[in-house]
Amino acid sequence: MKKEYIILIILIIGLGAYLGLKKTDQVHYELPTIPQVDTARIDRVEISKADRLVVLNKTKKGWTVTDKKFPATPDDIKQMLDTLKEIKLSALVSEAKDLARYELDDTHAVKVKALAEKEVVRSFVIGKTAPSYNHTFIYLDDKDRTVYQANGNFKNKFDKAAADFRDKTVLRFDPDSMKKITLEKQGKAVTLVKTLASEKPDQKKEEPQKTLTAEKTAPEKASWKNEKGAVVDQKTVSDLLSSLSTLECQDFMDDDKAARLKEIKPTCKISLENDKTFVLNLFNKNDNQDVEGSCSYTPYAFTLTSYKTEDIGRYMDKLLGIEQQDTTESGKE
Repeated sequence: MKKEYIILIILIIGLGAYLGLKKTDQVHYELPTIPQVDTARIDRVEISKADRLVVLNKTKKGWTVTDKKFPATPDDIKQMLDTLKEIKLSALVSEAKDLARYELDDTHAVKVKALAEKEVVRSFVIGKTAPSYNHTFIYLDDKDRTVYQANGNFKNKFDKAAADFRDKTVLRFDPDSMKKITLEKQGKAVTLVKTLASEKPDQKKEEPQKTLTAEKTAPEKASWKNEKGAVVDQKTVSDLLSSLSTLECQDFMDDDKAARLKEIKPTCKISLENDKTFVLNLFNKNDNQDVEGSCSYTPYAFTLTSYKTEDIGRYMDKLLGIEQQDTTESGKE
């Protein structure tokens, strides 16, 4: 029995020594600490992928994209700057320069460079999103190319063509601010004017002094009327204004196609007046079944998806008294 105990003790000591030596042989690394960036200083961002280069510039009026200085989408810029402000690494992934595995090779990598008055304040390369969808593979140094896992899923904030950064808003206003609407379609036209009337309390139920005070502070109720003074469908007017108040296009048209619209009469026209006047012209559908359009809010001609213009057209028809074709009945013999 004593011999067996001795052998067991020797095995335990040997295993302990092996594990101790193995632990000391492990490679220990310390992740780089990436300092925060004052994004208010950033005035230029360059994003490249393969043969594509997107350049965003900060101007006094806001951020623009490409050398034509198209307005960029504010939300996209904010998300991009939030990512640039702070990058935290959570793990070292590879030092073997196996870039294709992480889509950090020259074909797939998205290279980002942020500048402040020509000084590079942030530079890194983005690969694919990690399987967790909460991290992104990146490398920091073009010479070293050590792959790290960074916190956050942010590749889609940078991996875009110039057109995807472009602000597609073609009309924006506060619906409550509108005072006058003019609609023209199929040879018919109507002008709608908003009138305001105070909602007065019942004087029989109020004391004279209280009634006077109430009249001064009573809210004003809006009512839309046509040229003849007749009240029109208030909900339809509200729905029309709502559909137009933040109108985003599907895409912008090339200059040569946009020039063609100036020689064509629109199929329908909407004029909106508050302190300013906005004129929206809608034309026929293109080959992609998108409706072509122009608006005084933006200097660029554009296309709208059919479902957006169908709603607008339906509201216009109702206010103009144009009979809407019943597709169910038209299909019957």
